[in-house]
Amino acid sequence: MWPSSNLILSLTASGASRCKALICEEALVVVNKVIERIKSKGLKVKSLIVFGSAARGEFKPGVSDVDVLIVVERPEDLKGERFEDVGGGLELGVFTAEQLLELYYSGDPLAHMVWLEGRAVYDDGFYERLKRKGRPEVTKLTLMKLRHWGLKDLAVALRGQGGPRARLRGLHHAVRNFARFRVARDKRVFKITDEELLSHLDEELSAKYGEFLNKLASDGVKWEELLADAINLIEQLHGGPLPCIDEVLREPAKTS
Repeated sequence: MWPSSNLILSLTASGASRCKALICEEALVVVNKVIERIKSKGLKVKSLIVFGSAARGEFKPGVSDVDVLIVVERPEDLKGERFEDVGGGLELGVFTAEQLLELYYSGDPLAHMVWLEGRAVYDDGFYERLKRKGRPEVTKLTLMKLRHWGLKDLAVALRGQGGPRARLRGLHHAVRNFARFRVARDKRVFKITDEELLSHLDEELSAKYGEFLNKLASDGVKWEELLADAINLIEQLHGGPLPCIDEVLREPAKTS
C-alpha cells in the first residue's frame, strides 16, 4: 500500500526530522503531486525514489530539478501516464525493475547516483534489495556516459537557452561531470558532490576546480572569462582536447 499522502504532507508542515532526512520540503510538494496522481489513477509502482539535489540538501527552488525515478514491473503498469503537467521542475525517469538492474550491473552513472543518494518515498522491497547488493562498479560505460553528460551540459551552456541562470547551471554541470569522470577514471570510485570531488581530485586539479566554483558564485565575472576557464578546466579533467565546438553543439539540449 502507498503511504498516506496526508501523512507525508503533515510531516512536511511539522518539519519532522524523518521527512527532512528523506528530501527537502520544497521538492516534497512536487513528489506529493506524483504520489497523488499514482494513487488516483490506480497505477502499479514498485518503488518511487528521489535523488539528486533534492535528496542531498542542495535543492534551490526555481533553479534545481526534482529528480524522481519510478520503478515498475511492466511499462504498461503506468497506463501511459506521463506526469508532464506536474511542473515544479520535475525530471522523471521510469524504468522496469529489469532495466534498472541492467543499469546497475553495467555501471551506468544513473545507477550510481540512485544507489548512492536515492531516498525511497515508496518501496515494495526492490530498492532495499538493490542497496544490499553494494555499490555499482565503475566501468567503461560509467566513463563514457559521464563524458557524454558533460558534453550535453556544455552544449546547454553554449546555446544559452533558458537565460543566464540556465547557462551558468549548464556550465557548472559540465565541469562537474568531467570532474566525476576524472575521479572515476583515476580512483575507480563514483563521487557526486562538489565537496566530494574536491577531496578526491589531485591537488592541482582540486585547486583549479575550487577556483572555478568561486568564480561561478561571483557576480563580477564576465561570461566569456568564465566560459574560457571552464573549457580549459574541462580539457584538463578530460586529459586532452574536447571535440570541436560544432560536435558539442550537436549534443541534445537537455541537461543531465
